Amino acid sequence: MSNQQDSRKAITMDDWYKCRLDRKVLKAVTRRNDTAALLHFGGFISLVAVSGALAWLSLDTLWCVPAFFLYGTLYAFAEAMEHELRHRTPFKSEWLNESVHWLICFMTWREQIYSRWSHAQHHTYTHLTATVPSDVELAVKRPPNYLKLVTDFLRVSHGIHHLGNIVLHTFGIVSKSAKAVVPPTEYRAMCRNSRVILLLYIGVAGWAIAVHSWLPVVFLLLPRSYGAWLHELLAITQHTGLRENELDHRFSTRTIRLNRLLQFLYWNMNYHIEHHMFPNVPFHALPKLREAIQADLPPAYDGLLSAWSEILNVFRMQWRDPDYMVTPPVPGKLAATAAGQTIDTQLGAAQAR
Repeated sequence: MSNQQDSRKAITMDDWYKCRLDRKVLKAVTRRNDTAALLHFGGFISLVAVSGALAWLSLDTLWCVPAFFLYGTLYAFAEAMEHELRHRTPFKSEWLNESVHWLICFMTWREQIYSRWSHAQHHTYTHLTATVPSDVELAVKRPPNYLKLVTDFLRVSHGIHHLGNIVLHTFGIVSKSAKAVVPPTEYRAMCRNSRVILLLYIGVAGWAIAVHSWLPVVFLLLPRSYGAWLHELLAITQHTGLRENELDHRFSTRTIRLNRLLQFLYWNMNYHIEHHMFPNVPFHALPKLREAIQADLPPAYDGLLSAWSEILNVFRMQWRDPDYMVTPPVPGKLAATAAGQTIDTQLGAAQAR
């Protein structure tokens, strides 16, 4: 085994750079809150329900196209909440985290255990491509695969991956991707969960057949696909085009400013540097966390258009130079890889601290 492989296996969350944060502030921002989470969850579900009612009332009229477009767009933001539930941070009560996660996983074509372990690896190896293991949740690899990028707005590869895993795990066949991230002790529960979720999906399909209508499928199973566009526009901004193989989230992750509605729907995940640096901080406290450490962070992008202008320029540059990446202006620090340091060098320095 090479030294490089040895060091890669040793990477932990402690090896990443973290901004200085007063202990009292850290204690305050990591405090979970059932009330804040229930209000946010209730507001989100209410928006989905109201838009769904409008879609129902619009049936057999020309208004059904914009009505279902709105419904799907809102419904698809269940993915943002599912992300929070992977961390078990929205609710203080664990039973609420688990119960709501079942509903949200149904809405987002996911199984809880695989989703959590896959995301844990993403946090440990964020935007690391020269390591084994590496980041398994890279939205856009370098250089970009434009066919995948376009079809991601309909969640094609996501569906093939996650629904495929659910089917395999239903029959007790642990997928290669699950073996790479999920401990064997979790296989039985993962397969059990997959069976429940697949039965629910089959139940929706059976309902549609029984009533001779596609509506149960259109309302419950397909919104995550036809409504994915806006959430996907936001999710792709998290890391795309920024530096790879840096043990410092400030170089590989974006924070963007959003209007209140988008920030609400996105569960404050626009504060993405802050979330990666302190993943135990619940969504509702991320703005306060930003205030506490912003002097040590690069400036936030001024909205979705600003971030996507940079990303589109990165795609244009990578067409000629696949190694092109943007280096954010981090206060008082240069990117290690830009200075010729390898991930092993960074890891050695991190472990020496």
